[in-house]
Amino acid sequence: MPRIGFISHDAVLNGAPITLAELVLELAGKNGREGLALGFPVAGPLLRRYDFSGVELFIFGRSLAGREIPMGRPGIRRRLSRIFASRKFDLVVANSLESFRAVEAAADLEIPVIWLIHELASSYRERREWSDIRSAAGRADRLIFNSRIGRSQVDLLGPGLLQKSRVIYPGITLKRPETGERFPSRGESPVLGVIGDICPQKGHRDLIDAFSIISGRCPAVRLVIAGRVPRRYRAFQRELEDRIRELGLEARVRFDGEFFDIRRRLEGFDLLIQPSRRESFGRVAAEALALQVPVAAVRSGGVEEIITDGETGYLVPPRDPSALAAAVLRILDDPETARQTARRGRRAVETRFSLPRYAGDIGDEIKVLLGRSPVEPGTVRSSG
Repeated sequence: MPRIGFISHDAVLNGAPITLAELVLELAGKNGREGLALGFPVAGPLLRRYDFSGVELFIFGRSLAGREIPMGRPGIRRRLSRIFASRKFDLVVANSLESFRAVEAAADLEIPVIWLIHELASSYRERREWSDIRSAAGRADRLIFNSRIGRSQVDLLGPGLLQKSRVIYPGITLKRPETGERFPSRGESPVLGVIGDICPQKGHRDLIDAFSIISGRCPAVRLVIAGRVPRRYRAFQRELEDRIRELGLEARVRFDGEFFDIRRRLEGFDLLIQPSRRESFGRVAAEALALQVPVAAVRSGGVEEIITDGETGYLVPPRDPSALAAAVLRILDDPETARQTARRGRRAVETRFSLPRYAGDIGDEIKVLLGRSPVEPGTVRSSG
């Protein structure tokens, strides 16, 4: 039984860590849990959200003095090298660009490594570790991007990498909505929601300005902003709160904090808004469609590969609150069309973003690198 180590850059309830956790659990269900190990830099809410019993877990991000080591530090590379050697991993799967030290550590030991990339490379060019990230990309055996827009930037990571890269869309759990038709569920008091970290690139400023327009037309509407506030963006949240007060929206907008169960949170929304200005994929939009929650989103990259405008959701230009408001009002004004759009969205997600399909495609990549598949490692296929 081969031993495979999966390395997450974090244990928060965000897209990339959730995608990896569900992938490991799906692979464990298909192939048995023996031989699968999942590592996190620190313990976090993800470990409480999922039942990892039987999957070998380990924490690698603390020094002997008990202090946390940031993922980008060289000390993480040395620590992971020792862990990989002692656990005798046959293959490593590193998750997100933040996990470049795991790629280096595996390559140092000549362990085959698959790198699951959930970000746009253009967002990392100003990082002080950019040269190390590019070097790691050259040393990885396979680069798996979560969208075509992500893979289109592969040349930023270095020359000659296209032939060892592939697009595999993330998979999500496809449980049926518990409440049947998702829209409208609250009559004259629809609840709009956004889910994601509170930070400038997620488009919250544009969202609040759009909501001001929406609430002028539909006074009963409410907005829930769900997501954690990274420490460096606490001042940004205060700016948002000031803008809300300036627009007189205090009674209609609520910050809901970090979410533990995204499904339950989404089921409390009549409509999901995704205002992000830059996304490699946009997992929450696919999760909303899986629950038949209508979606209005900004054209920000990967979300355009999830939603077909006017068929499975609505897409608007970035940095345009008026256009975003118009899309939301279009949904609110026509409930039957909203329901039909949500149904088509559910069918599209079933076809393109199922978790078993994702695990099967990643499993094929693992078999190739372990020499258990006739497919040559250089073959490039694109899911979806």
